[in-house]
Amino acid sequence: MNQRLEALQKRLGYQFKNQNLITEALTHKSSKQPYNNERLEFLGDAVLDLIVGEYLFHEFTAVAEGELSKLRASLVNEKSFEKLARLLGLGECIYISLAEENNSGREKSSILSNAFEAIIGALYLEAGLEKARELAIALMEEAYPKINMDAIFRDHKTTLQELTQAYYGETPEYRLVRS
Repeated sequence: MNQRLEALQKRLGYQFKNQNLITEALTHKSSKQPYNNERLEFLGDAVLDLIVGEYLFHEFTAVAEGELSKLRASLVNEKSFEKLARLLGLGECIYISLAEENNSGREKSSILSNAFEAIIGALYLEAGLEKARELAIALMEEAYPKINMDAIFRDHKTTLQELTQAYYGETPEYRLVRS
């Protein structure tokens, strides 16, 4: 795993001085170590929320708060973080139990997403907000070459309405069948 950690740190563009920090960020709770990445994941989630919010605020100056919130929600979530984790190759670096390994744990969206958040939390603690921002924005722009409402956020109800209006000339009628 040491070579994998070295390769990961090259992909991150940062060499951790405290190797325990990156190890903790990559340790899933299933590994039954006295430490795991849950606390770093908590911190990383908050840091990513700030970074993405600030990025959108500066990039989309003419966009209203509601739309910015939708964009942020589309970028700060498990699916998005899984995509960024895969770009970094985090799956091969995560410390998981044998049972989780046998259950394809290295491919699970939640485990990958959590590890990504934990890596950002660890990077923030050791190198600061600017380094965490630099990495997060670079990965986000690589994963999403076009960041806008059409490319990132698709409101399926609105899409359906647009299609039915174009095709049938009327808005669909919605009825609750059951809940």
